[in-house]
Amino acid sequence: MVPTTDKCPWCGSTITHAKFLQIQAAIREDERKKLADAEKTLRAQLEKEIAVHAQKLMKERKALDAERAKMTKQIELVKQDLDRQKKKEISDVRQILQKDREAALLRKDAEFAREREALQKKISDMSRRVKKGLDVGEGGEIDLYEELRGAFPDDQITPMKGKSGAANLLHDVRYKGKSAGKILIDAKPRGAWQQAFVTKLRQDQSDTGADHAILSTTIFPAGKRELFIDSGVIVVAPARVGAIVEVLRKALIAMHAAKLSDAERADKVSRLFRFITSTTFKRKLTEASDLAGEALQIDVDEKRAHDNVWKKRGTVLTRIKNVLREIDTDVAAILESRDEPPPLNVVRPAAFRVKE
Repeated sequence: MVPTTDKCPWCGSTITHAKFLQIQAAIREDERKKLADAEKTLRAQLEKEIAVHAQKLMKERKALDAERAKMTKQIELVKQDLDRQKKKEISDVRQILQKDREAALLRKDAEFAREREALQKKISDMSRRVKKGLDVGEGGEIDLYEELRGAFPDDQITPMKGKSGAANLLHDVRYKGKSAGKILIDAKPRGAWQQAFVTKLRQDQSDTGADHAILSTTIFPAGKRELFIDSGVIVVAPARVGAIVEVLRKALIAMHAAKLSDAERADKVSRLFRFITSTTFKRKLTEASDLAGEALQIDVDEKRAHDNVWKKRGTVLTRIKNVLREIDTDVAAILESRDEPPPLNVVRPAAFRVKE
């Protein structure tokens, strides 16, 4: 059964149930209106705050875009400056290389000029000698004293400069600490051939008791060249002295070890001289000389190859140095700059994104 009376929700007095329902409906309507007004006010306030915040974000974005454009321009200027600096360094390196190349060419020209002058002088000297009816031998520039000392370190090779006689080297062949024989060598330079050279050296050989006498000369009488024997004196070009000494040294040691008599030694020496002056010996001597020349040419070719390798290595090292210099320049530019440019691909939080 529905009650006929109720209490008023506002004042608490007794009212009819219909009146109660009417008041309750009015209260609900009033609450609804208040809630709607509050919602409208809050919505307006939020929209205003969002608009203000969006405007602020737009300003910030414009500022960032301006800063980005500024930094892009600065980066471009830095790149241009680095390009200019790199071009300048390349130009400086080219100038340095050009100067080095020109200096090297000047040195080479000077060397070629000296060699050409020496060769022309040698040709002129040889022409002069040929006109006089003389033959010339190889090895005029050889230092026989140093060559023989290097080839036979155990022997005693004594310079005789300043002493009487024409000879200037006395080669004492040593075997087991004792003298196995002596070789007298006349290696003084001469500008013309005289038979007196052989006569004097033969006398010096007799005075010193030497077993053999060698006349080293670049000048030969007409019809003779490189090697011949005159009155027991071996006349030979300087380039062949080492080989002749090697042959004589082995013969002296062999005869010393065998303890041959004077007659036997004389026979051996006579046979040895015939062999030295034979066509076979001369051919083999020339062949050995040619092979020695080929060996020297191999050394020259090897050095030239090494020069090419060193030149290529120097070029690569120069390029490495230039790259490292560029890296140092980039690092210095980063360290010396006051402000670091912001990254161009920054991802902003969702709350700060502005819909475009």
